[in-house]
Amino acid sequence: MTNFAREHAHTNDIDTSHAAAERAEVMAARHKEMVYAALNQQGPMSSQQIAAVTGLEYLQVVRRVSDLRNEDVVIDSGERRPTVSGRLAAVWKLKPAQLNLELAE
Repeated sequence: MTNFAREHAHTNDIDTSHAAAERAEVMAARHKEMVYAALNQQGPMSSQQIAAVTGLEYLQVVRRVSDLRNEDVVIDSGERRPTVSGRLAAVWKLKPAQLNLELAE
């Protein structure tokens, strides 16, 4: 069982819970690739903009941006852009060393 599955399913859970955690891991990896590709192709964007480009839900993007930040792939550009509600949002960008590279698995 992978680390993701271990973190999202308890050892005493039934097998369907473990299977669901493993499927979620595959989906999360795919979404992370989509976020990475959007930033690599389009340049710096807010999470809301990434969601619009990728077709992912906003919360899915926020989770994957967080993953990519923890992996030191994505950083806050320091720029802020207004959201549809008018609030300012962080604009994310790939770290310079990550531009045009394949996402590590």
